[in-house]
Amino acid sequence: MNEIKTIFILGGVGFVGRAVTDKYLKNNWKVVILTRSKNLKEAKNKLSLHGYDKNLFAKSISNGFLLFALNVNLVDKKWSQTDIWIQLLKKLNQPSSSILQIINLVGETSKSADEILKSNITTLESVFTLVKFIKYQNKNCLFINMGSFAEKKESKKISPYEYAKKVARQKIEKSNLCDFHFVPHYIKGKGEQKMKSVAPILWNKLKFSHRWLFGFKVGVVDVDDLAEIIYHIFEMNKIPSRGQKPVEVYVTNGEMVFGEIVKNLLPKNKQRIPSLIIPTWLEGLFLWFYSIIIPIVKSKDQFALRLASFAKRGLMDDKKQSEINDFKTAKDIKKLALDTFNYEILERNPNLIVFNKRHPVIYVLRERNKETLKRMIQKALLSSS
Repeated sequence: MNEIKTIFILGGVGFVGRAVTDKYLKNNWKVVILTRSKNLKEAKNKLSLHGYDKNLFAKSISNGFLLFALNVNLVDKKWSQTDIWIQLLKKLNQPSSSILQIINLVGETSKSADEILKSNITTLESVFTLVKFIKYQNKNCLFINMGSFAEKKESKKISPYEYAKKVARQKIEKSNLCDFHFVPHYIKGKGEQKMKSVAPILWNKLKFSHRWLFGFKVGVVDVDDLAEIIYHIFEMNKIPSRGQKPVEVYVTNGEMVFGEIVKNLLPKNKQRIPSLIIPTWLEGLFLWFYSIIIPIVKSKDQFALRLASFAKRGLMDDKKQSEINDFKTAKDIKKLALDTFNYEILERNPNLIVFNKRHPVIYVLRERNKETLKRMIQKALLSSS
């Protein structure tokens, strides 16, 4: 009897975890969600925030295709012991030979500096212990890690989240365990909670400078498109060997002006742009001072440092912005596809997938037009109404 293909999802009750779980269940994979939730009710409550498919989940739980490993707090050092993982696998009655993918989605983005550091860095020792054990038992198992553009930030003054992601990336590479490292920019769509909650606060900052939010573009990807791409890349089985480094995967639906993202996370009656209380000709000077002074006086304030980063980007011209953090627009990726000396096209439809022949880097473009991108952002409002 053939074993059921199984994926272990670390951090599976979150925003991205909901989408990845949906995708794999719909393709008849067995999904094991490892969560620090203490009971099934708590896990379901977290998933409900992100718009999970109740019928699909109920059916999958009843037929044994969806399992929850509860009370798995990866910060706890006990999970860095192989024996603990062996005990858990026995409890789940889960053979190592059927585990074909392990995906790590663990990582706080907006809580205290201590929580951000622990969830993004401290947890990795436990994650690596699990991955080492499974890979030793099953050489066909792939380890996928979810990174962030934050890890690409080049500056002396960076936020706790950016620092955590940079250190985590270094540890990921040093471990030589990771097969694919996904680097999305802004993930939007159904079930988003965090940025939606701060959108009114960000919007209020426009009274000081419209350029603060409307002065730069960012890459965006729908959370369900991201899950589809994660699943699809491994099914197409065309990715060259990674060598000593993980294959870095950049995914996008296109790009939007950051202020448009914030605007579309607000109810329509709240979308009026505030009148400036600082003259337009002083905006640049204000943003410059903010980007310099705030990282000094509020060096541990995550939100203030993000605002300072937005201020700095709002001052840059398009050319300089395009050079930041390896950011590629849809147009940039299409240009790469024409450079057949340095890049290989792995797929044209439904995604444009371009592989760098000299470095383990992939760009995936599932292009959406501007109106579709707006509707994608607004899903966060619809899923909570």
